[in-house]
Amino acid sequence: MGRSHDPDIAEVALAALTEDRHSGRVYDLTGPRAISFGEAADLIPRATGRTIRHVDITPEAFVERQVTAGVAPDIARLLTGLLVNVGHGAVGDGVEQALGRPTRSFEAFVTKAAAAGHWG
Repeated sequence: MGRSHDPDIAEVALAALTEDRHSGRVYDLTGPRAISFGEAADLIPRATGRTIRHVDITPEAFVERQVTAGVAPDIARLLTGLLVNVGHGAVGDGVEQALGRPTRSFEAFVTKAAAAGHWG
């Protein structure tokens, strides 16, 4: 799950839309370390007190479940491919390149969001 977290993405988007120095640039936005969906599902309850459960299934089963729910097969395969790639996420430095500061950790994001009542 190595992708960046909303505040970092939002800040990069704002900078890209308002500062000319980002014109033509491509940033690989990730967190400071790659984490799995299972690890994220373990971290969120610690900060929120909520119960969250992650069930890991094969990509094929995920495609099948999406198709059963009405998603077109091509779209289901595309979405599954994106999630598989995120789950094997490499860590990049796009946030630092764009904003001049390190990326925030998922733990910090979850703790701050929970303290602000965003998962109330």
